[in-house]
Amino acid sequence: MTILSLTLSIAEGDYAWTGNMELGNPAAFQRISVGDAITLALEGESFNLIVDNKSLTRDGVSRPQLSVALISPTTRFAFPRAAPLERSWDTPVMAREAAEEAIGESIQWELVDWLIPAGRLSLYGASPLDLIRTLAEAAGGVINTLPNGKLRVRHRFPAAVPDWEKGSADHILTDSSDNLSCHEPHRFQSRVNRVTVRGYLPSGGYLSAEVDKRIDGLSSGRHGFHSGSAAQLLVHHGPETSIQSVSASAGELRPNADQFYTITQDITFDGGHSAQLSQPVTAIQSVIWLGSDLGGLSLQPDGRTVIAEYSALSIARITCSVQAKSWQLTSPSTLAGLKRFPITVKVTAESGDIAQDGEIICQRGDGAFPGESISNPLLTTLEAKLSRGRAEIDAGESLQEIVLTCLYRSNILPGELVEIHDALLGKSFRAQVMGVSHSALGVKRITTIDLLRHVPST
Repeated sequence: MTILSLTLSIAEGDYAWTGNMELGNPAAFQRISVGDAITLALEGESFNLIVDNKSLTRDGVSRPQLSVALISPTTRFAFPRAAPLERSWDTPVMAREAAEEAIGESIQWELVDWLIPAGRLSLYGASPLDLIRTLAEAAGGVINTLPNGKLRVRHRFPAAVPDWEKGSADHILTDSSDNLSCHEPHRFQSRVNRVTVRGYLPSGGYLSAEVDKRIDGLSSGRHGFHSGSAAQLLVHHGPETSIQSVSASAGELRPNADQFYTITQDITFDGGHSAQLSQPVTAIQSVIWLGSDLGGLSLQPDGRTVIAEYSALSIARITCSVQAKSWQLTSPSTLAGLKRFPITVKVTAESGDIAQDGEIICQRGDGAFPGESISNPLLTTLEAKLSRGRAEIDAGESLQEIVLTCLYRSNILPGELVEIHDALLGKSFRAQVMGVSHSALGVKRITTIDLLRHVPST
């Protein structure tokens, strides 16, 4: 077929190559159907694509414009071409294994691979590409498609920014051989060189106070109290909540011994694998499933969150052990000459999250530019957390965007390092490829490259 013009491009964050070709032969245009596989050979580089759509545009009596839009075949893993998935991994699974299972073929995986515990990964109405993007982004990665049509998962910064000047570059571009043109746009840069990365980490911040209404409790089931009598109070708090003080608007407060007892309550699993108890408990004694059996339950460090082995809609009747702080409040016989009066009790506490081994701090240099903390339930290994932390810190380096235009350059991909000499920028430098765009018009072949250059702060 006769191709009058052609564009092909992929950018950081885009999973597929997209392009457009203008045909000069109406017969060839008619033979092409949406969904057809097409292999384009451009200066010795092959691109496997499919027809995304086609259009015919007429402008008066001039020759009609015959355009065919192209996209990588990995588009079949995304909406609207892909069917929604409903899937839960009820056994431990490696991230790469789950991703390849979702699409039914191998992936060029250039990111840390880590083990995801049973029940932690579930899909409801998502596309296969949604799953892969979620896994990649959790560990600081991105997804894109290679020219041959294979899906690729890589780190956002395959080489750490401070290491760009070390080793060999993937490509070398020069003014003399590549006829470089350069554009430097302004870019506001927020520095980050310290981040906290957490895995699944329920909050331990819980506090409640109530009158002890237990039949076998300290108040023997009483709900109301007369002036001059004593009321028994129970205070429940999370494992990371520290009680600072207990005070009353009137009367005398004295601490009791801690109270240990059992409770039974029904909790609902709404299609997922986790649910919450009404208050912190110390242990689960027994479970009765009132519906689908979701397997064993594990109590999380916050004392309230429970995780089942499987995901579904069900109700669990759980008997638990509880430990509560207790105080006795003795009211005065009269208050301001009154026999009936209210008393307010105030409990003050401090709370923090449960760090344990679920939290790491990633830092480069002095750590003077902290970023937002990251919490992701999929990050269950040290390697995965470190990968995500490095991605955030690399993105927070002093980086400058550069758009470089040159003669056609084959086999250049996002994530690769290029060495530039020097596009009249004053000196040679290295930068990471963020996006690539090729264009062909007649015999003219041009490549435009979006780059990130490290400019050390002064």
